[in-house]
Amino acid sequence: MKIVYDDAVTEHVQWPEHLESPFRIKTLIKKLEKEGLWKDIIAPVMITDDDVLKVHTEKLLNRLKSGGNIPIDPDTMLRDETYEYAMVSASVAVTAVRTAMNGTPALALTRPPGHHAERDRMCGFCYLNNVAIAVEAAGVRTAIVDIDVHHCNGTEEIFYDRDDVLVIDIHETGIFPLTGPRESIGSGAGEGYTVNIPIPAGSGNRTYERAMEDIVIPILREFKPELIVVSLGVDAHYCDPAAHMLLNTEGYIGLCDRLIRESKDGKIAFILEGGYHLRATAEVVAGMLSIFEGSEIFLEYNDDKGEQSNGLREVRKIREYLGERWKTLQ
Repeated sequence: MKIVYDDAVTEHVQWPEHLESPFRIKTLIKKLEKEGLWKDIIAPVMITDDDVLKVHTEKLLNRLKSGGNIPIDPDTMLRDETYEYAMVSASVAVTAVRTAMNGTPALALTRPPGHHAERDRMCGFCYLNNVAIAVEAAGVRTAIVDIDVHHCNGTEEIFYDRDDVLVIDIHETGIFPLTGPRESIGSGAGEGYTVNIPIPAGSGNRTYERAMEDIVIPILREFKPELIVVSLGVDAHYCDPAAHMLLNTEGYIGLCDRLIRESKDGKIAFILEGGYHLRATAEVVAGMLSIFEGSEIFLEYNDDKGEQSNGLREVRKIREYLGERWKTLQ
């Protein structure tokens, strides 16, 4: 597996003590170095404004370029240098996807993250939608699987009326951005090609495994993508301060492994999204990379928290609902 990285992804600062800090990437790199996994690094090929405008509006791009060192929402600052760093982050994602399209799995160390950025709106620590820009650049039948704990409102909105891009999202209900009900399934030509799996706080490994095996994998097999892109948010981990899920590291690695095994000819790319417990995030990413090495790492954040929700019941209900549109779920 190739790792796509540029030093610039450690530069952007919201404000001191902000969750989305440069230490997210710095801690991750230290962990990969310790485990002997910091290798096969490639630099991104920079994209242009034209690549961005295939996904976002000119209004958003101009607003991003204008900077101003002002808040665009209560949690997100637009800095004078944000455009530069957001372009690097999107370029990292595009290079990772192009690498995967050539048959070599890739991990994109993207920062700032991107999946909340809509066509015409920046929010939730996100300025450009890295995954959407990368998928548009690939130009093939693609399945996006978002396992960040927050709903991918931006990615969903961008592809909502498309039938060549399948967007599947497993997320916690009742938290930012308060979108992604199971009834949001796409529109027009894209009807059915948005799949939302909202599950309650307190859901753990068993709920996520059931969602993956009973919904995600069957739909992927029916859709038959040429490329799988994983929005790898690690904030559903029980350590994470930004949410209320109970996945442990082994559970996360298991989800990644299942998607890797479902991909064809190495055409899978992991694009980093959220994950705000520094060491747990680094551990999950290292564990995912170790799959390709055929090795294992010691797991520090692997307590079994069980299930403290009705998540399994919710997954059954969602599967039944989606069965009206996907034959494989009937």
